[in-house]
Amino acid sequence: MNLCKCFVVVLLGLGGAVAARAQVGIYGLYTGEHLSNIQCFSPASVSCSNGSAGGAVVSGVQQPGATGSINPSGFSGGIYYDFKNVGPVRLGLDARGGEGHSNKSAAWSAGEKNATEEYSALAGVRASMKTKYSWLKPYAEVLAGWTRSDATEPCKRDSYGLCTVVPFDNFVRYEALAGADIHLSSILELRVIELGIGNMNRIGNGTGQSSVGVKSVGAGIVLHLPSPE
Repeated sequence: MNLCKCFVVVLLGLGGAVAARAQVGIYGLYTGEHLSNIQCFSPASVSCSNGSAGGAVVSGVQQPGATGSINPSGFSGGIYYDFKNVGPVRLGLDARGGEGHSNKSAAWSAGEKNATEEYSALAGVRASMKTKYSWLKPYAEVLAGWTRSDATEPCKRDSYGLCTVVPFDNFVRYEALAGADIHLSSILELRVIELGIGNMNRIGNGTGQSSVGVKSVGAGIVLHLPSPE
């Protein structure tokens, strides 16, 4: 995959990072999210909030209904490059991509396998902090990027009343994250928790859904080149 190829290229290019007092890490996470303030973007005669009624009917067309929420989960992976010390703080860059799925929808009443999907790519700055415990490394970061999801779209029903293909929307996404890694060996750390809060803003013109709240919690593992410290 292209993402894996990018990781390999970056690692090869940063092969001398240890000597330069930098650190490169690759991580994998499993993350659960809570997407809130979801409202159907397209007017449709289907529920817009997990089974509750939609909005008012105008000229025979049901308008966007009450706001809903959904809890997709899935795997993500990324790479960070810490390169500069400022006192007890080490600054760096982080880039990640991931996906999430849910068998329920906040934009229509039915539920089925992968009723809601999302795919994201984010990048930004991070800061890890030294503590009096050598095995503990907390960090915080601010990321921005792109998400593709059908979370704000109602299902499109065929002549039999069955839900067919749901269109995807594109969003600008920004998120603040904080977490903690526990040192296990010279190359392995356990990411015991990562918490995030942010927002997704729909790209494009039109009425209806434009903004979705994001909260997340995740955990995973980190493989890295050992720090010289």
